[in-house]
Amino acid sequence: MKKIFQSWMGLLSLTIAVLVLTVGTAYSQQVAKFATRTTPASAMQAPVEQGSRCTKMEASEVVWVVLDEDGEVVEEEVESYPTETTRITAQFEYNCIPRRTTLVTVWSIDGETVVTAEDKPKASNKPDLWQASLFMQDGSPLPDAEYGVQFYIGKELLTEGVVIVGGEGGVSRTVTVQGTIVDSRTQKPIRGAIVIVLNEGVVLDDWLNEGADEDIYAFAKTDSKGQFVLDNPIPIGVPHSWVIGAQGYRPVIEEDWALEEDTEDPLVLNIKLVKR
Repeated sequence: MKKIFQSWMGLLSLTIAVLVLTVGTAYSQQVAKFATRTTPASAMQAPVEQGSRCTKMEASEVVWVVLDEDGEVVEEEVESYPTETTRITAQFEYNCIPRRTTLVTVWSIDGETVVTAEDKPKASNKPDLWQASLFMQDGSPLPDAEYGVQFYIGKELLTEGVVIVGGEGGVSRTVTVQGTIVDSRTQKPIRGAIVIVLNEGVVLDDWLNEGADEDIYAFAKTDSKGQFVLDNPIPIGVPHSWVIGAQGYRPVIEEDWALEEDTEDPLVLNIKLVKR
């Protein structure tokens, strides 16, 4: 245990690469202009009469589409995106855009908001399509998860939708993991304790000796109250190795721990660390 602990403590200075998911996620939004569309006529909003002024923006349900490199739709109304997808695009139809409209777009991953954007589109009396895309700033694939998008006019919800990335072959249910880390003797919270969950298949001993940031699946650091929330939900039934510890304490190590099917969401862990 001493050897493992010493090796692991040497990795406490790891940069938290997994946090790039939240910080580095980029947002791109644009009004889509197409000469023709194949969506059913019943899905279209009623056109504004010629010469009338738009007073209220109304929208259809969100559909998910696949765009090519030129921004053209190549697949319409997909039900999920495969693993390794680099961009997802939500699309809805609208009837018109009133003057001084502020459209707020909120993106979430597994229920957690990651990006909020605000647009002031040009007023229009004509129906058209609106698109919003989510992608990683560095162009890397989006993590497999459930993605949600909501569109608001001010504080009023206009329309919304959800989609799965990693839909081919089925997606495991995931669980948010949070909890508290305290001193086993005093029961006082430990600030700055870390929780590391390694990628599936990463051998713990190998990582402790030659670990790299890209081997980390999820990470958390406790606040002043000893509380933490992992930055990536954990899939049910998928084994991962865990390392939990803090300066001056013996680490807690769990190898190939898989959450059971009946695990509650969120999973709340109360962890006690013993001083060295």
